Amino acid sequence: MRKANFTIEYDSDEQLYHFELFLKQQIKVTDFRIIPDSKDLYNTDPIYKKMWKKLKKDKNAMYDYIKKNT
Repeated sequence: MRKANFTIEYDSDEQLYHFELFLKQQIKVTDFRIIPDSKDLYNTDPIYKKMWKKLKKDKNAMYDYIKKNT
């Protein structure tokens, strides 16, 4: 089994609803989250920016570990 994770931008809740239904009809969806746009927060809040950079670094380290050990 393989997994993929991706982020999309959408124009309306209806568009997202139909996309989610389509995905669930085609493949097994194990996680589907709607996240708020945090671009402004990233650009204006140094604490959030620092947390995001740490999270990205940790995620990359985790993915590298998984690749090497599976």
